[in-house]
Amino acid sequence: MDQAEAADVPVLVGHHRRHNPLIRKALPEDAIITTDVGWNKNGVGQQFDILTPGSILTPGGFATMGFGPPGAIGAKLAAPDRVVVSLVGDGGFGQNPSMLATAVELDLGIIWLVMNNNAFGTIAGLQKAHYGLTYGTTFPGSAAAPTNGPGYADIARAYGAEGHRLSAADELLPALEAAIAGGKPTVLDVPMINNPTPTTGHWNILDIYSPDKDVSHVAT
Repeated sequence: MDQAEAADVPVLVGHHRRHNPLIRKALPEDAIITTDVGWNKNGVGQQFDILTPGSILTPGGFATMGFGPPGAIGAKLAAPDRVVVSLVGDGGFGQNPSMLATAVELDLGIIWLVMNNNAFGTIAGLQKAHYGLTYGTTFPGSAAAPTNGPGYADIARAYGAEGHRLSAADELLPALEAAIAGGKPTVLDVPMINNPTPTTGHWNILDIYSPDKDVSHVAT
């Protein structure tokens, strides 16, 4: 899906450079950010301003999917007076949603912003770019209306946390500000299209699969 097509989708669409400035605007300078793996990590790493040293926790090249959500619990326990936000894809969040039980039990005011593209987006993009398929990595329906779910806001509420599913880009900033002010464990389910973040230079992961070919990232 290109940007022209994306304009017709009633969700937070397009590139990470669209929403990262909004998130940064809502957060204090010393907020702690955790990322997971995939386009969310690349987008944050390239396009999110880090204003306080040591305020971003990321798995980096180890690509340990599922690190971001529970990593935010460790950050909040270590720095209870600071805002903690986990910027994570739906794939990473889905690895260990049971960590919500710990956050609720300890009343940790963490925000998980789930960048939900209804896919294992990076893997899907790599499959399509190199092999022309997206086997087991994209799911029926769309991010705006997935056929099978899951509903991450519903999952959050089932654990006793706050859960909100957004339906338009202009809902993001007020939802994030409300979550910060509320001080409760909160999941924001933010539908997105699966547009890749460029991975040039030391970010390049394309050569791993086709070292002798000129392959570019593709949207799925």
